[in-house]
Amino acid sequence: MMLTLSAATVIAQIRPDIQKLPDGDYRYRDSFAIDRPFREIQFRKRDKYITGSDSDKRTGKSYCFRGIPQHNSIMNITVAIDISPKTAQKTEWKLAPGNPINFDRLYPLQAGPGLELYKCLTAFLPELKKP
Repeated sequence: MMLTLSAATVIAQIRPDIQKLPDGDYRYRDSFAIDRPFREIQFRKRDKYITGSDSDKRTGKSYCFRGIPQHNSIMNITVAIDISPKTAQKTEWKLAPGNPINFDRLYPLQAGPGLELYKCLTAFLPELKKP
């Protein structure tokens, strides 16, 4: 008897269900190629919340988010947008509803310390005053 794995099986094994991940820091990209622009999501999962940054190197756009994992997506997203002037020493955030993030076409990478993730974690600290 010979066992054959299809591509769908292999992909399912490398893309764990976001909701079932243990608490910790994670990083996902839409491509393994480092020589071309990519979308990258860094996040921290704690309890029932995910807080992170979503940056697209193709467009140069980046934002912070917080939401609740459901299967392989993040739902009920709140987006934090940095509205501080470039000369400000303290970051000010504007909160707004955001769109769900689906991880079906994203690949997990080794998570490392990231300034973007740290910045986004501070955006959702309860003691910060938000406009």
